[in-house]
Amino acid sequence: MSHDTKNILRDIGRIPVPQYFNASRDEYQVVNGRKGATFVQLVGLAAKEPFSGAEDTDHVFTEPMYGFVIKNDGNTALTFTIHGFTFTVMADEVFEDYFEPFSQVKIVTTSSFRAYGRG
Repeated sequence: MSHDTKNILRDIGRIPVPQYFNASRDEYQVVNGRKGATFVQLVGLAAKEPFSGAEDTDHVFTEPMYGFVIKNDGNTALTFTIHGFTFTVMADEVFEDYFEPFSQVKIVTTSSFRAYGRG
């Protein structure tokens, strides 16, 4: 069946509750999360294409990435640029965040680092 053949779930006051359509069970199911929060599971953001170095690097990924993680293993700050935005990562810090899809990161450093994309 299809989601458009079933009624959505409502609470006692007839207000729609957070839900999703489970196609394998052919029914809407309440979304349950921890302590009342909506449960969210991110998929498709696996760590990919790890690389490392200790000098300026212009890394081009083989597919679009949505996240980037870098660990500064050195004693001086490094910078990296994605979409024209430059971020500084201090010595011994880890940076992790998500971006609009990107395929290139430019790292400027004299410190050793380890990095990977999330795609």
